Amino acid sequence: MVQSALVASLPPIVVISALAAGAISAGLGGWFALRAWRTARLISSTPPTALSGLTPGLHEVQGAVHGERALTSPLTERPCLYWRLIIEQRRQNKWETLVDRKECVTTWLDDGGGRLDIDVSAADVILTRAEHVSGGIYGVPSAELTAVLARLEETPANLQGPYVRYREECFLQGDRLHAVGTVVETEGTWRMRPEGDVYVLSDRDESEVVRYEERMALRWGGVVAIGLGVLAWSGLQLLG
Repeated sequence: MVQSALVASLPPIVVISALAAGAISAGLGGWFALRAWRTARLISSTPPTALSGLTPGLHEVQGAVHGERALTSPLTERPCLYWRLIIEQRRQNKWETLVDRKECVTTWLDDGGGRLDIDVSAADVILTRAEHVSGGIYGVPSAELTAVLARLEETPANLQGPYVRYREECFLQGDRLHAVGTVVETEGTWRMRPEGDVYVLSDRDESEVVRYEERMALRWGGVVAIGLGVLAWSGLQLLG
């Protein structure tokens, strides 16, 4: 009875805001779920191609990655061609992202028989190699995290602790990578560009990438279910 009275006393703006949030969650979640599922299906149905046999269109290729110069990763300070650093803190029983930075150089794949230029900045990069470091339970960031933030010249305004975690992903010169995307020829050079429905770069094999995309589709499907539930509740409140 108390709960019913509380719901009945909710201001219309609260119900309308919930309705909008549910619609946005369902819409975005549906888009990302369909995109991940379509990516999984395209990857699983695309046969591998040697770099010497490329033609314009969608291809799945493998090769050693090379770059014009080396970067220094911010956490482990390793020479690499690509790095990504994510810093999160736990607040109100959920992890929120404070920093998500990445950097790359001009790179290409070489399988010994051909070369393919790749635009890493536009790809969905899925890597198994990651350094996971927890900041622990501190009132302030650890000395290691403070040093990383200084190297990045980052000062997150909401970094308060006490639960902080951060991880770094990177690939190095000569690492073997698996790429799926649309290939075009420009001035006699083959390039993989984000011009199609899928553009994935990974150090995992095809089956692992497919499973990853399927898991992402299921997670976004959960977001859709929550959004639809909020929509249904909000609609009932407005009609009631």
